[in-house]
Amino acid sequence: MSFTSTNTPLTVIHLNGPINSGKTTIGLALSRLLPDARFIDGDDHDAPEDAPFDVQWAIALERLVTQIAQARERHLVIAYPIGEAEFERLRAACDARDARLFVVTLAPPEAVARSNRGERVLTDWERQRIGQMYREGYASRAFSDCVIDTSSASANVCATEIARRVAFPAH
Repeated sequence: MSFTSTNTPLTVIHLNGPINSGKTTIGLALSRLLPDARFIDGDDHDAPEDAPFDVQWAIALERLVTQIAQARERHLVIAYPIGEAEFERLRAACDARDARLFVVTLAPPEAVARSNRGERVLTDWERQRIGQMYREGYASRAFSDCVIDTSSASANVCATEIARRVAFPAH
């Protein structure tokens, strides 16, 4: 029988990227692939859907910081688009926990992200927001440990590549 305490070395793998880049799908596949892993969708927060973005993001970020502090798993896979300020907050939460933070930016070409992929049918608002997110740099964050084009590989292939990069980071 194994017991995992809050002192277990924790690796937080944060999947960043614009809407429809594959964060949730790949995150779920990655959490199934890694030993002792849990997936957290940053969109699953208690903020009202009609709340302004900054309010939703503040609530989501606070939830993620709390989840990092309380994690008992070896791997925490988080899917949520972040900017520099959110990255700094997550990094501080990981530092406080002595956890490793590994940020993966998922970056299919914008035209691919703006198209209906898999079973997801985008709304006009989502298509507009995707364009805005590309202009704001969500597909090319400087703090990323790696950037993956998710346009031509399956979620499982992308998850396997991320797991490989987490295990064997480039020096």
